Amino acid sequence: MLRARWRSAPVLLLALALLLTGCRMEVVAPITLHPDGSATAGLSVRFDPRLLAELDALGVDPTAELSAAVAADPAWELTRLREEDGGLRIAVSREVAGDEELVTVYDELTAGLAADDPALEVALQVDRDQRGGVTVSGTAGFRPPVTVGLAVDGVAVGEDAAALAGLVEESVTAAVELRMPGRLVSHDGVAVDRSTARIVLEPGVERRFSVTSQPPSWWSSLPVDTSTLLVLGALLAVVVGGVLLLVARRRRSVSREA
Repeated sequence: MLRARWRSAPVLLLALALLLTGCRMEVVAPITLHPDGSATAGLSVRFDPRLLAELDALGVDPTAELSAAVAADPAWELTRLREEDGGLRIAVSREVAGDEELVTVYDELTAGLAADDPALEVALQVDRDQRGGVTVSGTAGFRPPVTVGLAVDGVAVGEDAAALAGLVEESVTAAVELRMPGRLVSHDGVAVDRSTARIVLEPGVERRFSVTSQPPSWWSSLPVDTSTLLVLGALLAVVVGGVLLLVARRRRSVSREA
């Protein structure tokens, strides 16, 4: 079971201080439902170039605990992607066999966390109709830190919960991104493309959401990938074009003989 949290108060304090300078972070739960009923669950954090440079200069790796948690659970895979603008996206993902396991994965991610631990909480429900249409609904929320985790003589020091919430609201973007197995029918988020909806979260506020898609396209169940289908489609177009050209020439030849 993957569990990662901010156990290091100095790292949390440092990150919050850097956010005060205008640095930004993005926290997303990307979820992909595949046509065969399986799914990919994930979490990702993006550090903007300025925040990343500050952390690098200080020799701080804010993803160390996440890396350790993934190393302890082989079901999860961790990737690091340096983006064109210099930002860094850290993502963890795992494949699940079906809807029930997908729901359980997100339930377990926040199990055991304390009330003052920052977390992206996602509670899912997946429903499928007889035609193959899929609806994913539930609640999601990004819980900002209540304190920086430092105390003197048992008394918490630093910004209070309200101030931290305001800081997070200005500097942290949180969202759930649902990639459905078919074209979107309805959703209450932002359409990223024809099959993906992004549910943007306000820190400290639980949001209900619902995303519905059409049944998967018939070709999505074929045992070939999209690039192969594109190549086959192009070849078919060439063949059809050649046949039509031959037919047209044959008709012209017949009309001249007549």
